[in-house]
Amino acid sequence: MAKSSQKGFGGRIVLFLICFFLGWLGIDKLYMKGSWKIALVKFLLNFLIIGEIWNIYDMICALLGCYKLNPLE
Repeated sequence: MAKSSQKGFGGRIVLFLICFFLGWLGIDKLYMKGSWKIALVKFLLNFLIIGEIWNIYDMICALLGCYKLNPLE
């Protein structure tokens, strides 16, 4: 399970802001050096509203420090 490599509260805030402003594009997955395929899936799921739920989940996990590149793992 890949967790956030950001250490400390400051890194979590940066990741949260990226999720908040650019998460619907999947940029947060690319920022954490994830696969472009996961970013593309997240972007395409936004058209079905499922991606918005995924983005909210990522924002909460970014603040708590348990961010994962793939939430299905």
